[in-house]
Amino acid sequence: MNGRVALIAGGTGALGSELCIDFARQGGRVYATTRSDHHRQLISDPLWSSVGILQADVTIETDVLGLFDRIVEESTRIDVVVNTVGAYLPGKTLSDVGLDEWNLMMESNLKTAFLLTREAFRRMNGQAYGRIINISAMTGLQPTPGRIPYAISKHAVSLLTELAAKEVSASAITINAIAPGVISTPANRVGASEEDIRRWVSPSQIAELVRYLCSPAAGVINGTTIRLPGGS
Repeated sequence: MNGRVALIAGGTGALGSELCIDFARQGGRVYATTRSDHHRQLISDPLWSSVGILQADVTIETDVLGLFDRIVEESTRIDVVVNTVGAYLPGKTLSDVGLDEWNLMMESNLKTAFLLTREAFRRMNGQAYGRIINISAMTGLQPTPGRIPYAISKHAVSLLTELAAKEVSASAITINAIAPGVISTPANRVGASEEDIRRWVSPSQIAELVRYLCSPAAGVINGTTIRLPGGS
């Protein structure tokens, strides 16, 4: 990643910040999106100070376009886009889910993936290198009752990834997704047993996979959703 320009959407979250620091450690120039700039003070790793924090709501098309414009203006190009933005809504069966809740899952999980994947391809097209990575979920691939809007939105992220990859197959760009089970974040660990936590997927494990997908060796991997079930 030395010298590569990376955008981590949702980069101030538990997973996103891990990815930002990992990219920075490898010598990448890293940008992170957030809705609120105060997150800059919440992460103690010294490498965090090198991350460019950009305020944007990536459910809004004009924000996404402006985000890419600014990065390209500052860094001349963009090499890697990782989308960690999303929302979770448990406990919703078909008869329970309201239209507002349905729309929230589609906006937060699918619309963000669409806007970021589309704009990343537009900016990377013609480059000698490009990596686009979406975060899906095991729930979207192995759905369980009570998570209908969330599971459908995450399944659609994987389908979007697969179809978009077919359209870029003649280029130097790859588009893949990662589908973790439960991610071991501070919020998820509240009230959980130590046994469960040990089986969950850590942000650092996801970062290792992202790092590999960005390597030259992974240039043959395209249109794939890689499962990281952990203890899901």
